[in-house]
Amino acid sequence: MTDGPYKFRVNGLAIIASAAFAGANLFIGFSMGAYWLRLSPADFIAQFFPQFSNFLYTIMPLFLLMPVGLILSARLDRHNAPARRNWVIALWLYLAVSLITIFYHMPLNLRLAAAIGSPVADALDFYKSTALTGSVTGENSATIRTLWLLGHIPRVLITFAIPVYALRALAASEAR
Repeated sequence: MTDGPYKFRVNGLAIIASAAFAGANLFIGFSMGAYWLRLSPADFIAQFFPQFSNFLYTIMPLFLLMPVGLILSARLDRHNAPARRNWVIALWLYLAVSLITIFYHMPLNLRLAAAIGSPVADALDFYKSTALTGSVTGENSATIRTLWLLGHIPRVLITFAIPVYALRALAASEAR
């Protein structure tokens, strides 16, 4: 069962979801980051959260499918130490991206949501208490934007490492 179509599909899910997630993060960091840097502070505050909300429709399914593929692939290669090691590294990298997202970006995102009166900010009020900053204002929005973009750099780098380790795991699995 482990060498048939099931393994092919599970490995494909891990690699495609992680590579697509990396590409989406690169798009957000470079394309949207460059766009947000050109905006005035007031326009950045007004546009960030609605645009971010639209990204979630693409990012979240990838973010949720990726660990499924990685975990199942690691499980299928549990008796192949080199392959398993690479799958586990990919999973640790996924955890690192998750922690950056939960403890760094989500609080900033919700501060930006609160700045435009979004009910999402009220629904997830507990996140605002973990934010590195206070409320977003016109005076500090340039700093918030810079903090958000600087925090996105490690996310992009880490997300690109995930499919690399998944491909290494696949190569180690095939070599066996």
